[in-house]
Amino acid sequence: MRKEGRTGITLAAVLLFGTDNMIASACAHHKTDCIYRVYNVDRYDDREVILTNLLESYEQMFAFGQKHLNDLFVLDGIQSVSARDKILREIISNSLAHRDYSSGYVAKLLIERDRITVENGNRVHGIGALDIRSFEPFAKNPAISKVFREIGYADELGSGMRNSYKYTMMYSGAEPEFIEGDVFKIIIPLSFGSMTKVGPGTSAVASAQVSAQVGKSSVQVDEAVTVKLDISRISALLEYCTNERTAAELQQFCEISFREYFRKNILAPLVKSGRLKRTIPDKPNSSKQKYVRA
Repeated sequence: MRKEGRTGITLAAVLLFGTDNMIASACAHHKTDCIYRVYNVDRYDDREVILTNLLESYEQMFAFGQKHLNDLFVLDGIQSVSARDKILREIISNSLAHRDYSSGYVAKLLIERDRITVENGNRVHGIGALDIRSFEPFAKNPAISKVFREIGYADELGSGMRNSYKYTMMYSGAEPEFIEGDVFKIIIPLSFGSMTKVGPGTSAVASAQVSAQVGKSSVQVDEAVTVKLDISRISALLEYCTNERTAAELQQFCEISFREYFRKNILAPLVKSGRLKRTIPDKPNSSKQKYVRA
């Protein structure tokens, strides 16, 4: 060790690559509590306590987020992207790479109806909400951050906050919050009701509306949330429908994995508004049904 003049592995190495038993011996309080709380707000609907090394923790936290959040159709320019996955990448890598591992505070990934909250112990370099325009990044665990950059779990220092702002605006139309203190907190809003701008440079909003739910698509959501589709999204989909397309082809084009969600919240409103028409209008449920631009 550096203080004693001997060589050996560091705590960062143990946390990154160690076995569960090794981590428990070196850092007994290390764990991340992942909670999904939408319906049973007094307790939780789903929970996973993660005690393993940081690489596996990243993968398990990522899988937990994907399990409970819809992957909405989002365009970054003309490229379809998964804003959900981009957000999860940034907030999870931030929590793991910049956490104060000497703190006994239990780190959390909490998904609620209107927000995602990430909390972890923190070595304070300021107090209060961070402003992206004046924020100066500080490496709190350089060795862990370097490994995360090398394997693609994170980018250069400071880019995570900018990416979180960009993709949260695309995903929910609102800005995230980064709050510095003894407990570092990230809040990603999941409220779509007031969305008027989906991405940078986008100002026009199409009149067609669809409803989107946050959470498991297999569960009935009591309060549907209205989303205004950006005109560039609709244009791309309608351009694809210049030729006749099946519902499955349209769903694949939009990169939405849940069939019922796509049919109810994307396809049906576009047909109802007259932007798409059925090739067999008198048999809407026909197995040979296709859709074409009106």
